[in-house]
Amino acid sequence: MLISVERLYYTSESTGFRPEILEKVIYLIHLLNRFAEDPFLKNKFVLKGGTALNLFCFDYPRLSVDIDINYIGSSDRNIMLREKNLMESAIESIVLDEKMIPKRKPSEHAGGKWLIRYPSALQSQGNIEIDLNYLDRVPL
Repeated sequence: MLISVERLYYTSESTGFRPEILEKVIYLIHLLNRFAEDPFLKNKFVLKGGTALNLFCFDYPRLSVDIDINYIGSSDRNIMLREKNLMESAIESIVLDEKMIPKRKPSEHAGGKWLIRYPSALQSQGNIEIDLNYLDRVPL
């Protein structure tokens, strides 16, 4: 998925958003759509945080754009532990299929962070951060 520089600058001029942020949001939404279409992932996560609110509920400009995900596949800890590797493998597979480069930051019990590098039309690479959380398994 490549985005043209012309499209980014045209959209930037008409919306007032910086081209690099627009590009990042396009890739971010594309990844989220792929996650939502995946047979394993589609019912296993919810979005949380400022990016989710601003992109899908409100219309506030935002300096930071990333993906914050809570696993909600099961409230049972043992099931979550079994599905954690499957979930992360599915995410990594989608990212690689999109010709992006996933870099796993050190994992921790509550989840972990990924740095996703994508080919940018504006510079050599852009970055999206994905923050996975496995503690908040029951949405309120």
